Amino acid sequence: MKVFIINLEKYAARKNHALNQCQNIGLQAEVFNAIDGRLLSPQDIKAQTHPELSAGLTESEIGCALSHQGVYQKMLSENIDVALVLEDDVQFDDNSCDIISYLVANIPKHPTLYLLSDVRKYLRGGKKISASEHKLVTVSQAALAHAYIINLSAAKKLYDFMNPVWLEADRWTYLIECGVVDIKAVVPAVGHLSELSHESTIWHCEAELERKKVIRELRKVTVNKIRKKRPLLIKVKNSMWRIFMRPFFEIKRD
Repeated sequence: MKVFIINLEKYAARKNHALNQCQNIGLQAEVFNAIDGRLLSPQDIKAQTHPELSAGLTESEIGCALSHQGVYQKMLSENIDVALVLEDDVQFDDNSCDIISYLVANIPKHPTLYLLSDVRKYLRGGKKISASEHKLVTVSQAALAHAYIINLSAAKKLYDFMNPVWLEADRWTYLIECGVVDIKAVVPAVGHLSELSHESTIWHCEAELERKKVIRELRKVTVNKIRKKRPLLIKVKNSMWRIFMRPFFEIKRD
């Protein structure tokens, strides 16, 4: 397994924090230099994003998506079977390495992604993780991309599906609805957000914070458009799920 820490080169303290987190649980990590979307030219952004469906994404969110896609590309070019992908604000539990080792040893060949972070909703039951109080559950709603395990076939699926950029890197719920990859999560979570997560690298200045509400409204409109473009079969499948299955099997986190 390879471990990648996605980090903007100028944030050395965050890089060192993440490296220390990995070292503390016995993991050797490689820093993957993130793409700072704020430094991309309008021509670069145009060339690397969908002309319509990327509307409402900030330059930083585009850079974040490109960075995760860059990891997927590296996995494909170097034929890396499994990778642990981290952002530089991750915080691990003491037993995280045991859980990670179990997941890596037992990950299937079909496109699979394991979230180590908290998820919004998941299905009752799940598979107990050996010699621990944790279990592996099927996810129905989730966000955040600061800690996950991904296999090579899932990396290819996500890269093909999300390139050029039109979705946020962590729009897991939509990917679940579309059945792009099998997404499961560890409960209780073992990969948390540290205090560094409060220091946003996306809304990084007053000018961008003032734009936030307008940008978010535009993105909301675009996401609604994206959802309307889903194939009819996917719409029907998700409608049936919401009516007949979700009320009985889904657990919502407090």
